[in-house]
Amino acid sequence: MAYDHDWKGTLGAFLLFGALVLTGALAAYAAVEDYTYARASLRWGTVEGVVLSPASRGEDLRYAWFDGAVSHTGERVRFRSAALRDTGVVYRPGDKVKVYVSPENGALAVLEPGGSAGLFAVTLGFGAMLIFVGLAGVIRLAMMVDGLAPDRAESPYDAAPAVE
Repeated sequence: MAYDHDWKGTLGAFLLFGALVLTGALAAYAAVEDYTYARASLRWGTVEGVVLSPASRGEDLRYAWFDGAVSHTGERVRFRSAALRDTGVVYRPGDKVKVYVSPENGALAVLEPGGSAGLFAVTLGFGAMLIFVGLAGVIRLAMMVDGLAPDRAESPYDAAPAVE
């Protein structure tokens, strides 16, 4: 029975470290995608839009714009990499706003373009740290399951004390 318990614990540890790797990869991917769009939004064209509903608790700000023959609505005020930057602008229903629209995808828009390289770096670093810890744990567990142990160099401190 102890053998089954060891495997359950090992499998649980593999799952935990695997989840760390997956979470880190998703965080890194989301950071890169968000920052890519944030930087690109600085070069996007603008169209006039109108605020439909204000941001309140539990609800996002909603705005609409007309792009050619298609009407769109959006909720993105700023990208996640610019989350710490508050411009102090208050959007009220009926206000006319400048909407930055992606030339490749007319449904992708933002009211406040750009992003923070610092917040991007922190998020990317956090994702990389999770990947590193997760992979180190998976490798160490794989070594343990295979019966391998890391080489330990002989140290003069490991020797038995001399008896006189």
